[in-house]
Amino acid sequence: MFDPLSTRLAAMNIHYFRHSLAHFLDDAAALGFSKIELWAGMPHLSLEDATDTDIKRTKQLLLERELALICLTPEQCLYPINLASEHPGTAQRSLSYFLRALEVAEALECPQMLVTAGWGYANESPTDAWNRACDQLGTLAQEARKKGVTILLEPLSHTESNLIVSTADLARMMEEIGSDQIAAILDLNAMSAAGETPEAYLTRFGERLRHVHICDGTPEGHLAWGDGTLPLADYIHSLEKSGYTGTYSFEFVSPDYWLDPRTPLAHSHTELLQSV
Repeated sequence: MFDPLSTRLAAMNIHYFRHSLAHFLDDAAALGFSKIELWAGMPHLSLEDATDTDIKRTKQLLLERELALICLTPEQCLYPINLASEHPGTAQRSLSYFLRALEVAEALECPQMLVTAGWGYANESPTDAWNRACDQLGTLAQEARKKGVTILLEPLSHTESNLIVSTADLARMMEEIGSDQIAAILDLNAMSAAGETPEAYLTRFGERLRHVHICDGTPEGHLAWGDGTLPLADYIHSLEKSGYTGTYSFEFVSPDYWLDPRTPLAHSHTELLQSV
């Protein structure tokens, strides 16, 4: 029986960074994926180094395997990128980095790009950092509109940021920016760390919830299905029962998966499909 959920699943390449992009795309196609969330980082597609030739080659690799690119996700955790930084040089570099990412998304005909708000000092009030992030995100939203790209704004966990870590934070930032060019993304680790539920995201954002990162954890860790303690099947059931019609991707970062990235991706793909 045809399962429409299977057509809404995307593979993500972040845990394939020790392998070539072509190898990841071959695995994704062989495992039955039709969609890709492309982590843009070294060595697959380093935004600051990528030439027009590199971008055209990436597009061709996708076309050859009939894979649709649904989201561009610039590396923004390991790199010195922070939209909320108080340091003018870092703030400007971060903005320029995401503006370049928008150019690449447009060139790849990718409809969405993931962005995080950054962070402020944990021992200080987040107010100033919040305002800086809001201004920067507003600038990105204006440019994204020109390029026809939707920004997916992702909450982080309390260990990663003190700005957007909950549905309330995300809703407030979206309201303050005031642009329909910004939509919501749900990361199951961040959601669980905040003590929230899939229903809370759908209640707040409805159709503006566009994408979900599937990852197991304790509650964090971004692990493959079954390598953590989260009730992933319950989460997926809740989303589908509540009328979610957006896409999903699998986001894994543990070093345990670096040398054999296909096994956790294949296992998680199978487990998800068998759980619904």
